[in-house]
Amino acid sequence: MPFISRVSTGYKGYAKKRKVTVPVGIGGSGGTMRSLLSVSGQSAYDAAANDSWFSVSSADYAAVVSGLSSITKYGLTDAQVAENGSAWTTGYAQAFPSTIGTVPANTYLIGFISRNTNGGTSTPLISTTFKGTYTAISNSPNAATGGARGYFLRKATSATASTSYIGILPAGSTGSLTTTGFNPPVAQMGGYDATSPYSTWSQWNGAYLIFQMIGTPTNQWS
Repeated sequence: MPFISRVSTGYKGYAKKRKVTVPVGIGGSGGTMRSLLSVSGQSAYDAAANDSWFSVSSADYAAVVSGLSSITKYGLTDAQVAENGSAWTTGYAQAFPSTIGTVPANTYLIGFISRNTNGGTSTPLISTTFKGTYTAISNSPNAATGGARGYFLRKATSATASTSYIGILPAGSTGSLTTTGFNPPVAQMGGYDATSPYSTWSQWNGAYLIFQMIGTPTNQWS
């Protein structure tokens, strides 16, 4: 079991069961990804290869979320992304509970937020089977340093071919957990695994890594 360091006051351990809501589509309808970015964001966009994650500012990320159409958030809620909980051992992947980590077919996964305690890398994972074999969606971008949240986008060239399930791997630096605990039914619980390929999951119903993905059913960048 991964070591969890209680680094934040106010961490109360596991939370009681909570009502889980289905992700809701948000976003606008005017613009392509590049047109919504700042000058520095456009430079990062232009330099990035198709399908590769590239780092942007929180303002650029928010502009894409609000400016592209039919954006849906997967994983943590905005309020949970803002939490500062315990530390999670580097190298331990997490498969998110199916209640919050299920992505429909025909979804372009185009962005994510993550938080490590100090740098390292963040690798979003995906599987077509819940708690099956999870592999990297793309590259492993450098996480933000100093405990800041990192914001990443990509120009996805293909959508999910079937219903998929997300997870994340922090490496080279301790991951950062929420203060919120998750306790769904056993069949929907997420898990952790420290060995690649990430396919042998130990059940986990505590706090999860600060991680949220965004997706849309329409290509608005090619």
